[in-house]
Amino acid sequence: MSSTTTKSILLSQPKIGSAPDTTTVPLAHSTHQVDTATIVEIEIPGVDPATVDVQCENNNLAISCSKGKLTIPVDPTIDASKIKADIQWGLLTLRIPAPEVPQARAIKVSIHDAAPKTEQRPTTKTHTATTKVSTKEFTVAE
Repeated sequence: MSSTTTKSILLSQPKIGSAPDTTTVPLAHSTHQVDTATIVEIEIPGVDPATVDVQCENNNLAISCSKGKLTIPVDPTIDASKIKADIQWGLLTLRIPAPEVPQARAIKVSIHDAAPKTEQRPTTKTHTATTKVSTKEFTVAE
């Protein structure tokens, strides 16, 4: 091994006592559809499953761990409580249910008379009153 190769290896390694690299890279993932869900698979070998964080907020599914981060947009009609996440052998599998199609339903229509009925109140006097309705026409200048 040449001295140039040795210097490159030594320069790429973290120094003793230095802070670890906190920059994260996007997690590689694969996505495929099944009848009732979208399946997202993320390979995260060597990651402690207890340190994997999956959250659904503002119509985005955010996954983060020591290997990186990933944000996946989700349909706003999806019930976030039905999203499932499992880790087995370094593979994080997310099952995002398909959006539910609203079912058609009948709406009852209330029918009202065009003219309201007048109430007849019992009267103590026996007289009849008549009212005359007059109409006026207005002309509007344009």
